[in-house]
Amino acid sequence: MDQAIEEYNIPGASLSVIHNGASIFQDNWGEMSNGEKVTQDTAFLIGSVSKPLTSLAVMLLVEDGKINLDSPIDDYIPWFAYQSEGKKMITVRHLLHHTSGISNFDGWKVTDNFDQNNDIEAAAKKLSGVTLGHPPGEVYGYNSANYLLLGAIIEAVSGQPFATFMEQQIFLPLGMNDTTADYETALQHGFVAGYQSWLGQPMISKGMYDHAGAPYGYMTSTANDLTRFIEFMLDGEELLSEEGFRMLKSPPESDANYGFGWRFPKEGITYPYHTGATSDYRAEVFLLPEKNLGAVLLTNKYHEFEAMSYLSMMDGIRAIMDGNDPRLVGLDNKIQWITLSVVVLLAILLFVSIYRMIKKDEVNKKIWLCIGFISILLAAGIIPLFTFIMGVSWRTLGLFVPDIQFFITCIVVLIVLYGIVIILTVTRKGWNARKRFSAS
Repeated sequence: MDQAIEEYNIPGASLSVIHNGASIFQDNWGEMSNGEKVTQDTAFLIGSVSKPLTSLAVMLLVEDGKINLDSPIDDYIPWFAYQSEGKKMITVRHLLHHTSGISNFDGWKVTDNFDQNNDIEAAAKKLSGVTLGHPPGEVYGYNSANYLLLGAIIEAVSGQPFATFMEQQIFLPLGMNDTTADYETALQHGFVAGYQSWLGQPMISKGMYDHAGAPYGYMTSTANDLTRFIEFMLDGEELLSEEGFRMLKSPPESDANYGFGWRFPKEGITYPYHTGATSDYRAEVFLLPEKNLGAVLLTNKYHEFEAMSYLSMMDGIRAIMDGNDPRLVGLDNKIQWITLSVVVLLAILLFVSIYRMIKKDEVNKKIWLCIGFISILLAAGIIPLFTFIMGVSWRTLGLFVPDIQFFITCIVVLIVLYGIVIILTVTRKGWNARKRFSAS
């Protein structure tokens, strides 16, 4: 952990390891963006580690007879409409297993949205009318929009706001007294902005929080509270029946690696785990039920291109538990530096091109005007083409790879400015040539 914190430039972190119902290791590193030292009770955004908690809430309502896993979601949120090629309908089980058929691109339109007036139902209604990419139940596709819809269903059948239901039915019974599912309560428990990564270096973010995002990624929690959640998952307290508890942590029957709110490795030992990331926080939990063992790791910095390095931290912890030597994956920022180099090189080339053209007494007006207009058209297409190839929205790109988004923006601006300068220069040269001709 000491090596990882230093190599990965992580400002703050908290780690807890649980064995046989007790914490056998707990330590904290660094500080939060407000200068406070990290403790086991420090609030972190836990990203998609929120999903196992939402799944637990659904299972509670299943056992109360208020939700049927195989009923169409229309039974609970009839206002949600969708278009599909076949006759299959989306069920609650499909949402839990990420097999609803809703595409990632459509999901990104309504998730990680920082409108303060947004709530779960309002965000879900923005997705209403979506055309499914696949018939429900046929293709696995991890998508936070599935858990947004589960949040709407929980509100509909419980008659309570999602945050209230989670607090009363899950957080308090499990002793997770510092875990929250809404922004105002998160602030009261010490939530502050985390850090985005620019070229590997931490930069304080704007404190981004999706007010509709708690069901899939915007709960806050602490190492202490998530330790209690892991203890519940290992021991099975009174919240669920034996059958419900078994189902909750069972791997999927198909070839997919996602069960009821938990991921499972495709190879090797099968165990429940989940990672979670927002634009400025990261979390990871796992449990080995047969060894009565689990761990939680929270950090306050994130970048999508650094994800493999962060994964190697928990891999190293599991290696130590198995008596092996840990191995950290180096922080690789090549793509960011290459993109920055492209910006610098392009700026130099475009400047030299403009300088040489300006120095010429006469230029081929048609050719240079074409170059100018083509440059502007090319620049206009860069961002749409890039997002299409990457399969993500421009907004999502800015959240999880902010330096790359900035450098691409610089490339677009440079090419647009180049085109404008070319057009203005050619026009001026043509005007000056006409003046000289008139004077003669």
